[in-house]
Amino acid sequence: MKRSSKIINNKVKRRAGARPSSKKGGSLSPRDWNGKLKGIPCFIMGNAPSLNKIEDLSIFDDYFTVGINRIFFKYDPTILIWQDLALWSQEHKRVQKLQAIKYCREGSETKGGFYTFKLNGREPRLAHSTTELYGRGSSGSITYQFVHALGCDPIILVGMDCRYNKKTGDTDFYGKNPMHRRHTLPDCEKGLKFIRDNSKDRTIINCSKNKYFGERTKIEEAVKMLGDRKYSREELKSILLS
Repeated sequence: MKRSSKIINNKVKRRAGARPSSKKGGSLSPRDWNGKLKGIPCFIMGNAPSLNKIEDLSIFDDYFTVGINRIFFKYDPTILIWQDLALWSQEHKRVQKLQAIKYCREGSETKGGFYTFKLNGREPRLAHSTTELYGRGSSGSITYQFVHALGCDPIILVGMDCRYNKKTGDTDFYGKNPMHRRHTLPDCEKGLKFIRDNSKDRTIINCSKNKYFGERTKIEEAVKMLGDRKYSREELKSILLS
């Protein structure tokens, strides 16, 4: 099938402009990423229990994916994003083995060599740069800010339900997350409202079981809508890191 990108034969290399930040451990700044993926489709992959209903996640292999938190229990995305040091403390061995580009909040890892962003303020708002995101509590809204700043369009929501499994009580696709608190679901819902209310210049395709978007699209239908707009992991890394 045709590739929409013209850089298939480009070599993957660390971008020359990547500079260590002032953070101890030598983090990398994604300052040159702004708008680099303009018009490229993006799947945001959350951790909701409904993710288990997708029989074959290899359907995402030819697309740009940004996976949140412990998505790597099930799938290795193009970029992994997280904001909590606890995730790194518990899962750092697995995280380091991923092919995914690691992108996290400053202070949420201890190794260095990953791309990091500053997280400011209590309330979410659209970010103008991939180096600085806004709001607390909702990884979904933070991830949306990130892919919006990258220029992605359309943006497809997968596993972004903000609801538990009623039968099992599972909070996530991998079971019960002991870090969930009373504010977790309200914060998650607040994040979905933010995405909905800040989507005027982007097409949002909702493939998640939530109440904040009027229509739920099946994954297979969303993929058909994208046509030949496919990108391999190597192509996407070439765009971002060179």
